[in-house]
Amino acid sequence: MPYIKITQDMFNNIEYDRAVIGQSEKLTGKMANASECTPTVLIVADKGDLNAAAYHLARSLQYPFAPEVIVTVLVAESTRPALLERLQALLKPIPADVSQHAERNKILALIAKHNWETISIPELGANSPVIVCDVTHEHLGNGYNGVVTLHTFRTIQESISLCVKESIKPVNASIWSSNHASAYEIGLKIPCINIFIDCYQVSLEPLKTTNATTGTGTCALVEQNYHYETLKLQNGAKNVVFPIGTAIAN
Repeated sequence: MPYIKITQDMFNNIEYDRAVIGQSEKLTGKMANASECTPTVLIVADKGDLNAAAYHLARSLQYPFAPEVIVTVLVAESTRPALLERLQALLKPIPADVSQHAERNKILALIAKHNWETISIPELGANSPVIVCDVTHEHLGNGYNGVVTLHTFRTIQESISLCVKESIKPVNASIWSSNHASAYEIGLKIPCINIFIDCYQVSLEPLKTTNATTGTGTCALVEQNYHYETLKLQNGAKNVVFPIGTAIAN
């Protein structure tokens, strides 16, 4: 077996989710207004894929006003230290126009005043991404202002409660878990329309096309190694996506 040297550059350029590649405009395009962002909650359960979760979170933090952005993170207590360790190594400076964003800076001043715990890179100064811990968005002003909130949970029910408690209701949920049934339980009980299990920002076009053709409002299909389904529930329809390898492994 040939010897392959693993380098830091390989980790910095891992393509965790090929379905996201080619959508860089969501990250690097014109800065969207805070009210125009499509909010996502990132949920990292016990034994979830920490490398992938940290990778996607770091990319989102670098462009906090991209059209699709992570606004809240929920992480299992047992997983939090390892996730944050990986995240710190991946954080990069935010763009200059974001560091000068008036509403964001107002929120940062509020955080400093209350001495709330934050996760950032002090060496980057004003250009550092910022996560504030154990504080909900309602304490940070009206709507989303470029600062991500993080909460720690111990049980599935607590993760659901924390998500419901947040004042910004996410449209998307990206759930990373070693237990597929638990991911479904969380996804179907939180106020999100689109549930991505062990993946992030995968195109929903296959579901849109199929639902438009059938007109039934429910469907299930497999395309490009992803399972897609639309479910009709009492509180409305939900779209669920996951790589088929995830289902086989669980």
